[in-house]
Amino acid sequence: MRKSNLFYLYLYYETMKTSHFIPLAALFIAGSAAAQPSVRIAGGPWLQQPTDEGFTVVWTTTLDAAAWVEVAPDDGSHFYAAERPRYYDTHIGRRRTGRLHRVRVDGLEPGRTYRYRLMQQAVLADEGNRRVVLGEGYGSDILKHAPYPAATHDAQRNSVSFWMVCDIHGRDSIYRLLLDGAGRARPDFVCLNGDMLTQIEDEAQLLDGYLRTTGEVLGTAGIPIVVTRGNHENRGSHASRFLDYFPTPTGETYYGFRQGPAYFLVLDGGEDKPDSDIRYYGLAASDAYRAQEAAWLERAVRSEEFRSAEYRIVLIHMPPDAEGWYGCRETARLFVPILNRAGIDLMLCGHYHRLDYIDDGSHGTDFPILVNSDRDRVAVTAGPQGIGIEVTDTSGKTIRRHRIGKRNR
Repeated sequence: MRKSNLFYLYLYYETMKTSHFIPLAALFIAGSAAAQPSVRIAGGPWLQQPTDEGFTVVWTTTLDAAAWVEVAPDDGSHFYAAERPRYYDTHIGRRRTGRLHRVRVDGLEPGRTYRYRLMQQAVLADEGNRRVVLGEGYGSDILKHAPYPAATHDAQRNSVSFWMVCDIHGRDSIYRLLLDGAGRARPDFVCLNGDMLTQIEDEAQLLDGYLRTTGEVLGTAGIPIVVTRGNHENRGSHASRFLDYFPTPTGETYYGFRQGPAYFLVLDGGEDKPDSDIRYYGLAASDAYRAQEAAWLERAVRSEEFRSAEYRIVLIHMPPDAEGWYGCRETARLFVPILNRAGIDLMLCGHYHRLDYIDDGSHGTDFPILVNSDRDRVAVTAGPQGIGIEVTDTSGKTIRRHRIGKRNR
């Protein structure tokens, strides 16, 4: 198809030199236009990394494409009332092409709601330094459907609310049930706390397992996701591309962010067995990564942004456990001493596939740990009255509540 399009373009140029061949040229160019492939959105968008001045949008397309995002304030004007600024998918000074697109939108105002649409042009031919041919531009339909919403953080807010699910292991039907009502409740974000798949073999598995639903339910509502890497996301031939789909401000699978009165530490516990385990085929390097992460964590909890937060919450897939499997023992050895000194209010985990609330110090922590099951949703609100936790099952029934008072800082 691509060679055919280039051939018609070349023939059009040559035949336009003489009026005798103009009708023939018109036929060829019409055929070329009709044959041009139409690039569409395959999955997404997934809104990530909102800050007080921007956000990141990730989505996939049906064909290789060059992509961008157009943004407008939510001021009641029609999207077509003015030319909207474009934000491109770029890397080291060059626009990227492919089927996976990551666009960072910056320079916005804090505490504001915006509208955006996705745009992409199919790559009809790519001859590298010689020639690149882009097709017609297609995007999200803003005539039949409202543009996608997105909001920047407001540092002055005195509360934050979010949901957490984990250990879905590709069971998209369960995932949809747990996200029911998100558009009405409008949490500030939804944490996908690890093991959303059993392994990552390709992009189709990511889309079918949970990301297409994420775009349809959360992306269309403007609800961002915060993703932690579970031990199972370390596995599979596509696992090395994890950060391509879930970019972070540190470029690592661990990072921190402030939202309203709370600071969140997003940590990665690595694999649950020793690196030498036969199931990892000699490719695991979790020990070195956890040590690197612990050094970063020491610096993170000394930052002013962390120290000034009214609440401090940890998101990690595997709970620390000095009596558990190897990975849980290592997170207990490396991370817990740092976190105990940092005045953590709550840790949220998964991994065990059963609901548990640990506030007796049995895991060596001076803060409570809520371990979610693989079939429940956790809703957390941190505000003037402390931290409230509500656990809901797939039927929407509340099965557990907890309340954590404010620490004296």
